[in-house]
Amino acid sequence: MAKYVQIPKDALIVGRWYIGRGRNANIGMWDGEDFLVLAEVGRKVGSGPRDWARDWGVKKEPCFEPDGGCFQPFKVVDMGTVSVPLDERDYAFAMSFDDSSESSHPGNEGVVGEAAPGVPVVPI
Repeated sequence: MAKYVQIPKDALIVGRWYIGRGRNANIGMWDGEDFLVLAEVGRKVGSGPRDWARDWGVKKEPCFEPDGGCFQPFKVVDMGTVSVPLDERDYAFAMSFDDSSESSHPGNEGVVGEAAPGVPVVPI
């Protein structure tokens, strides 16, 4: 199993997604100032102090540092590239992912997952 240490704040890339540990979620996108995470948020639905409904939204979590912050980035998420287009849009029949040590899991080199039920497997 690979082990990773927290990526320094000055090495983060704007617009990239990271796997880590955060207060509200463990995947976040760095916007240059904070991590944007999808999380459960409250929505006020009445005048009472307990009149809240659960909903989903984007929360900001500062990068964890010794003096504060709550999201620790450990690994860049490889978003892949379309290797076999599905149609004229941006959908894919197959995706390619980087096998470099930055983004791969040891032991997964060359491993291809199974197709979803009902989707034929075509050699590429």
